[in-house]
Amino acid sequence: MIANHGRITRREDMIQQLTAEQKIGKARAGLVLSQPFFGHLLLTKLHMGPEPTCETMRTNGRDLVYNPQYVDTLSLDECKGVLAHEVYHCVLQHTLRRGDRDPQTWNRAADYVVNAQIGRAFALPSGALQNPAYANKSTEEVYGILAEHQQDQGIQEQGGSGSGGEGQESTDPGRCGEVTDYPGEGAESATQSERAQAAADWKVALTQAAQQASAQGQLPAGIARTVDQIVNPLIDWRSVLRRFMDTCAKSDYSWVRPNRRHIAEGLYLPSLYSEELPPIVIAVDTSGSINGRILSQFAAEITAILQDFKTTAHVVYCDSEVHGVEEFTSEDLVILHPAGGGGTDFRPVFRHVEEQGITPSCLIYLTDMEGEFPEEEPAYPVLWCKTADRIPAPFGEEVLLRAEE
Repeated sequence: MIANHGRITRREDMIQQLTAEQKIGKARAGLVLSQPFFGHLLLTKLHMGPEPTCETMRTNGRDLVYNPQYVDTLSLDECKGVLAHEVYHCVLQHTLRRGDRDPQTWNRAADYVVNAQIGRAFALPSGALQNPAYANKSTEEVYGILAEHQQDQGIQEQGGSGSGGEGQESTDPGRCGEVTDYPGEGAESATQSERAQAAADWKVALTQAAQQASAQGQLPAGIARTVDQIVNPLIDWRSVLRRFMDTCAKSDYSWVRPNRRHIAEGLYLPSLYSEELPPIVIAVDTSGSINGRILSQFAAEITAILQDFKTTAHVVYCDSEVHGVEEFTSEDLVILHPAGGGGTDFRPVFRHVEEQGITPSCLIYLTDMEGEFPEEEPAYPVLWCKTADRIPAPFGEEVLLRAEE
């Protein structure tokens, strides 16, 4: 036992004597052997190097840089954990999905999601952001919770690129490695086509890494499911929802209000808006069949729609009866608060619209499609955003949703 303790002590002494570069190399080699999925992606997809101005580690989906002084504070196992943490940001496309969300809040939300999925398999540094309440939530959902908390507490979100600086809070509050946006070629931000190409390249790399790890019998089931969802996505329900709204709106284009989705690309394009769009009705099935990830991603897209279309959204929560109603405008961050939990009946929502005298431009119903449908089709367009490919609706348009990480 004493001899064993001596060997462990000598090994720890040797690790402490490693330079940051040597420790990174040793950690990366260890991942190749013990966690080949992460090791393969480190070797083939990310250009690594020291960057003293970086707080801890940082990845943008193309590069992975580290502060040598920070690496010196890590044990070898913690170094492996932070490298895996950064790789998983790329796996979940956090470098490509932020949009116009606050970069620091997005980084925190992404950290919670990443650490919830890899925290049991890897040693993470003290202070890593972990919360069991976020274990089964999407990054967008966690972001919404954090943003709502900041609003409640009167905290002013930090803007900018998320690189930190004097007078700003830490860019890596969890001290576990940060994530920033994918870089463009010769520009500050990647264009839409560059982001699309990056996503496609990462899908190929994920497939190869998963195949290699699976062949070695070292691909965890959770990672296999995540890779399958990314590599084999269902139809882009967001584009269907957008097209549906475009069809329902009496819209025009305005150069006075530039399209915020393209400003970051250096393109000043007109935005689509409507001065006459009647309210939209959003019905949410609260029978318990809709999970948190779906809710948060659906809410995020409704927020974006409200910002592009000058309208109001009446959100109706219903299982076998209406349990609550909320109203949102283009000034609001849409966060859904479903209430209920019984069986499913779609008819109360349509009755509610009629009883309240609402003449909607359209009705969008988020549901698993198991319930009683109205006997008559309403006069307004209906889109069923279904979470399961089961019973077809007797009227309206349908699109199948699947949650993303």
